[in-house]
Amino acid sequence: MEEINLLGLIKKKISETSGTRKLTIKGKTENYKVYQIPLEFLFYNDQNGRIATYISKYLDEKGPLNMDDKEKYNSIVHEFIVESNSKAFNNTKKNIKAFGQRLPGVVLQNGRIIDGNRRFTCLRELHEEEGKDYYFEAVILDTEKGITPRDIKSLELNLQHGEERPVDYNPIDNLVDVYRDIVETGTFTVKEYAHNTNRRDKEVEKLRDKAILMVEFLEFINAKGKYYIARDLNLDGPLQEVMVILKRNSEDQQEDVKNALFASLLTSNKGDLTRRIREIGREIINTKNAEDFLDEYEDVIEEVYDTLQEEDVVDISTINKKISAKEELKKESNQIIEKKIEANRIDAARNKPVDLLERSFQALDTIDTSAVSRMGDNNKEDFKELLEKIQSTVTLLGEKLDV
Repeated sequence: MEEINLLGLIKKKISETSGTRKLTIKGKTENYKVYQIPLEFLFYNDQNGRIATYISKYLDEKGPLNMDDKEKYNSIVHEFIVESNSKAFNNTKKNIKAFGQRLPGVVLQNGRIIDGNRRFTCLRELHEEEGKDYYFEAVILDTEKGITPRDIKSLELNLQHGEERPVDYNPIDNLVDVYRDIVETGTFTVKEYAHNTNRRDKEVEKLRDKAILMVEFLEFINAKGKYYIARDLNLDGPLQEVMVILKRNSEDQQEDVKNALFASLLTSNKGDLTRRIREIGREIINTKNAEDFLDEYEDVIEEVYDTLQEEDVVDISTINKKISAKEELKKESNQIIEKKIEANRIDAARNKPVDLLERSFQALDTIDTSAVSRMGDNNKEDFKELLEKIQSTVTLLGEKLDV
């Protein structure tokens, strides 16, 4: 891609507007001038967290994005931006067509868009449809004044997450962004990421842990780095349930539980995977039947794992062909799960009389005996009548034990 310097084109092909935008860079907040930039000078940010899973799919299926051909590159990423949230895109496009671009973007002096990829996409489409010139209004950052890639990423996070406006990231794209910035590259600590995105440390810790779990699932299915698979499987909800279940188990058992839940995700015959994982946790993993289940389910886990690890390429199509097509495997998986769920429910029903009696005793135990002696005659008669009913019921229950 031909190197350009937008700052050198000011007053020649780029016009200064009367507007400014307040940005915080290196901890310092200032007003920056806004310019009108011809669309042909700009290109998308391929590290944009909103389209992380779409980029991963393209890399998996077609190889590296060729950034030497700016227009072809922009056309490819353009489609990712639209597809990532078509409703939000259409709303933004209608708004820009009616009122113009109200919120300025942020670009680097080489033309890379840091903030405003969707607005840029809308302007590109309007230009194509109407055949007239449109300009992207944005701050131009001088990267030769000590602004580092880390500073740029901090700014991007702050603009995308920290400002008081809706964040419409797909949850999986957001997890990819968190994983890259905190775990993979170590660009930020949890505390720094929380500060840049206006979140609590605990919230970011949970996002980091869920992101790690997502990566472990992809490794389990032999699809490392193929984040789009997690998006296509809608794994945000199920992964949240897996996290909750794992926290209630000892470290010694967590790996076995995690692999069992991963295998059940792939072999489930239930439509709502989030509810399914929650059910397995409540009715099996968090009960006395957990060990028996893990022992019995071990063959299912191994077959799921081995089947996908044997494949050179794993994608959604491979999963459907290799796992979904194994009717006997799916049948065995679901039969084991249903059997253990039913066993737990039978145990619960069997123990229910004990639970009810325990609660009844606790209620009786709260009665103040001295208050009984101070009751009036009418209350004493009512109390005596109820007490006789209780004694009669207790006698009947005792007789049932001998039946």
